[in-house]
Amino acid sequence: MPGILAAGGIPTPVFPGSFTSRTSSFLTTNINSVSYGSDGYWVAVGASGKLATATDPTGTWTQRTSSFSATSISQAAYDGSTYWVAVGSSGKLATATDPTGTWTQRTSEFSTTDIYGISYGNGYWIATGGNGKLATATDPTGTWTIQTTGLGADYLVRSYYDGTTHALCGGVGRIATQTDPTGTWDARTSGFGTSEVFGVMYGADGYWVATGASGKISTQTDPTGTWTLATSPFSGTNARDNAYADGYWIAVALSGKVAWASNPSGTWTLIDSTFGATNVYGCCAGGGYFVIVGVSGKMATAPSI
Repeated sequence: MPGILAAGGIPTPVFPGSFTSRTSSFLTTNINSVSYGSDGYWVAVGASGKLATATDPTGTWTQRTSSFSATSISQAAYDGSTYWVAVGSSGKLATATDPTGTWTQRTSEFSTTDIYGISYGNGYWIATGGNGKLATATDPTGTWTIQTTGLGADYLVRSYYDGTTHALCGGVGRIATQTDPTGTWDARTSGFGTSEVFGVMYGADGYWVATGASGKISTQTDPTGTWTLATSPFSGTNARDNAYADGYWIAVALSGKVAWASNPSGTWTLIDSTFGATNVYGCCAGGGYFVIVGVSGKMATAPSI
């Protein structure tokens, strides 16, 4: 990892590069999240049903026909082989084999309940949303099944899979885990108390990181254990998302804040987001880049290596 020599000749890690503002093609429409797929596509989604793709996040982003009409899109994800799935408000869920082509609306079984997150792991798609709803499917173009999670009616935001365990996050400090997402989920001690948890992610360095209300950041190496709060630099501003690549973590927050860490349980350092004081809503890493997105179509990229 790059660094400069500190006292005693020990390299001090530094972030690999600065963020640069990009033209997202969203104009003044908010971008809710951004995702990267192993097929080489970046997909950004936002308000008013907007969805854009790029193969180089520093270059041209092209608006696509999402099939969401004017409904806000929360997140998109790729299964690594065949399908992209996008989810959003009013229970909408769409699939595509090529994110630049046709997105087809499917029956999500959420009715009109908002869907906030979508993820894939170990043969299962997991959609999470309002009123504690969670649905799974093995084929996203087919039947989605609402599962009895045992977690109550608190809203569920995002989920992620580390190769062994699925973890999800949500309202009232919620972090829960399961190896089989169709079963009863086990609530864990998140360290968030009753504060909302907005994002949860696993990195190749072996850490899980969760971000949430009041700028809280919590970490674990075993998601089934007790999560421990790290020292956050966000000073009470809601931390919305986090991402990992190439030995670096970033976390993004409202009021234009972005921080990075090489050890997420240790020191997080603020860096310039290029967003000024406007909100950063999402982030993702892939293909040698970090990408951050937010209010009024703002987007910026930084190298991850």
